[in-house]
Amino acid sequence: MEEQPIESVSANLWWVISEKLAGVRKPTSEEIAELRAAGIGAIVSVMDDPSNLDLYQQAELPHLWLPTQGGTAPSTEQIQELQHFVDQQNRLGHGVAVHCTSGRRRTGTMLAAYLMKTGSTFKDALQTVLTANHDVELRDAQINFLKSLTD
Repeated sequence: MEEQPIESVSANLWWVISEKLAGVRKPTSEEIAELRAAGIGAIVSVMDDPSNLDLYQQAELPHLWLPTQGGTAPSTEQIQELQHFVDQQNRLGHGVAVHCTSGRRRTGTMLAAYLMKTGSTFKDALQTVLTANHDVELRDAQINFLKSLTD
């Protein structure tokens, strides 16, 4: 089986709120400048390991770590932290990128939850995420978590 080439990080960047909030796959150290050039001034890692946090610190890139195990949903406290961080960074004029490993499951869940916490319905939030990135594929636990936010 032939390995797929990794597309550039800016080509993988997908905005759910133009110039304010996006999803992306895990960036490499060489890609931080490319993210900045694309309008990203802060980053949120939802990976369950702290890899990349040193990279963001060295690059003086504001960052937040919300560890979430693959295939699972975040906690409501993590969504509140995300909302506070994104709002704060947006006030400073920074676009924020959220990433996990591939930028499809945990990232999609976090972005949809943010959209719901800021006024979108479950259906609209999911549609926004899926329109921005057709490769998003949420697990049942993640979908159930998002549905629980409407209660």
